Amino acid sequence: MNKKIKTAMLLAITVLAGCRQDVFPAKENPEESNPLPSAIVKEQDYLAFASMQTFNRAMEQMQGDKESPELFEKRYPGYRSMRLLQDSIQGLEDQSGSIWSQANIPDPYFRTVLSAEGRIRIADTLYQFEPGKEQGIAYAVPMASAKELLSGKTPPQKIKGVAIYQTTMNMLPFPKWADDPIKIDDPSTWELCRFPDSFMIPWWGQKGGAVYHDDSGAELPRDNGRRIRIDYHRWRVGYVFYSSIGIRVKIWKDTRFGGWMSNIRMDKVFMEACTEGRIITPGIFPVPFHENAILSADNTNVLEKTLKWSAAPMHTEVMPEHFNFHFKALFRGRPVERYINE
Repeated sequence: MNKKIKTAMLLAITVLAGCRQDVFPAKENPEESNPLPSAIVKEQDYLAFASMQTFNRAMEQMQGDKESPELFEKRYPGYRSMRLLQDSIQGLEDQSGSIWSQANIPDPYFRTVLSAEGRIRIADTLYQFEPGKEQGIAYAVPMASAKELLSGKTPPQKIKGVAIYQTTMNMLPFPKWADDPIKIDDPSTWELCRFPDSFMIPWWGQKGGAVYHDDSGAELPRDNGRRIRIDYHRWRVGYVFYSSIGIRVKIWKDTRFGGWMSNIRMDKVFMEACTEGRIITPGIFPVPFHENAILSADNTNVLEKTLKWSAAPMHTEVMPEHFNFHFKALFRGRPVERYINE
């Protein structure tokens, strides 16, 4: 083949390639960028995610600190999340008598995407979560039957095509498992990611405790004569298509009329955690993970962090095999510190 023919062929290929680019433009994949407004919309009183991939992308944005829960919520005017509802309850501002007033959802990001009515739509399924005195329930309702659910005239369990799941979301009281904190006389010997030889016993719920006294044994300073306590928890929770583990330190005040409310602040709080385990999803080999985090804040009522999460169309679990946790809080100059090595 002579040089002129080769040149002509290359020119033809270049022209065709340019024409192909014009005639068949590449389609934008919304899942490869930030969730688009068209992929997440407000319907009625809840958010609708076009697909599980859209839901995953939104959670990645928030949990990767690229978008705060507050900013995410503001993108959808009129939307009221479970996070906002529970914050108002803690601040004694909610008078609605919501069934969620005594519920406890430790994951701050799931509180953001779940509506104040306990609803969220993913693809063609509308989920209705409900707390219960003995166990939480999630109803998965096909969109063809969504009007029946939203009308409130038909009990969710009687709606055509509904699937019913037991969930750890809001057992009342929320399951709490006592920790046995270890005493560290020399903090320099503490290694955050040094785990014991034995694995953890699987558990759901919150694992931690309530502290009413500082490290010297004296009762924490009262506020206007009312008792104060500081809670610390590691959580492992599951919401059918979403599961997560994380850590939290929160301060409470025994108010006169509202019971224990988180409407008071710690001077400072520091916490760190290290965990490893496996993510278990049906049909997929277990995926190992290792996560650690260190964070702190001043003048706050709560410090919390989701360490690992998983989302899938069907049931998924984040199963920690080790979970170390250390925190130190100051309230009016009084220190409270705990170490967990498990």
